[in-house]
Amino acid sequence: MSDVPTIHRCGQAAIVGPPNAGKSTLLNRLVGEALSIVTPVPQTTRHRILGVLQRPDAQVALVDTPGFHLPRTEMNRLMIEALDAALETADVFLLLISASGRRTPEERFGPPVSQLVERLRRVGKPTILALTKVDLVKPKERLLPLMEHAAKRIDPVAIVPISPLTGDGVDGLVDALVPLLPEGPPHWAPDDLTDRPLRFLAAERIREAATLETRQEVPHGVAVVVERWDEGDRVTAIAAALVVDRPAHKRILVGRAGSMIRDIGIRARVSLEELLGRPVRLDLFVQVQEGWTRDPARVRELTGE
Repeated sequence: MSDVPTIHRCGQAAIVGPPNAGKSTLLNRLVGEALSIVTPVPQTTRHRILGVLQRPDAQVALVDTPGFHLPRTEMNRLMIEALDAALETADVFLLLISASGRRTPEERFGPPVSQLVERLRRVGKPTILALTKVDLVKPKERLLPLMEHAAKRIDPVAIVPISPLTGDGVDGLVDALVPLLPEGPPHWAPDDLTDRPLRFLAAERIREAATLETRQEVPHGVAVVVERWDEGDRVTAIAAALVVDRPAHKRILVGRAGSMIRDIGIRARVSLEELLGRPVRLDLFVQVQEGWTRDPARVRELTGE
């Protein structure tokens, strides 16, 4: 009796959706590592973040994208460019829509989601709809009208209720995704996790700490630039600048007698030590570059895109 050859699949899946739908949380859960920063602040994700999911039968390059919104600033336009680039290279779209709250199906699939759906249709790749945050939906029968409406509006290959936070339904989502990828050998090494360098991931961890500490006050006007990275025998020494576009934001980030920058540093250092697996000495300082968020060249330079 001959052995049946195993089919291996390898491809890209773009994780798309409106802000705060759970995209970054899903990526982190699937790859088992906090690659993409997560905060309650909308539009935290600015970049295309790739994470590799390794399975015996498949290798899936999952691409977290900025939440789709109508661009109004240079930063917003850069984020939409990152989304469009991910759509062009993906083999499959994972469209995430939050199922929690009291909005009607019509409201959930109105603008800007309707514009995003049109973008997906124009590119023309298979789409799986993941209804997220279902751990907050009770009773579960409340999902049925949303699923029925989505089936008519989007015509997805599959509709999968999931909770990126708890992991409920996530395995089923991957099982629905893998057969849609092209057959092919692995593209990534077995221990590859992302194509982003450590400096980028470290800068993102610092920006996450600043966002969580300041909440809605300054996060969209902050960029992080790693100025120094020294690998010692026991400790990694990192110096980073938090770049803001107005003096008032510097005062917020520094805080009274330096209290805010100290709290940001404490939170960021813990996160960096988790990322690097070793002690970190972190020095943070704040720079003002007025109007950088409105200058296309400065936006690209400071955000690393």
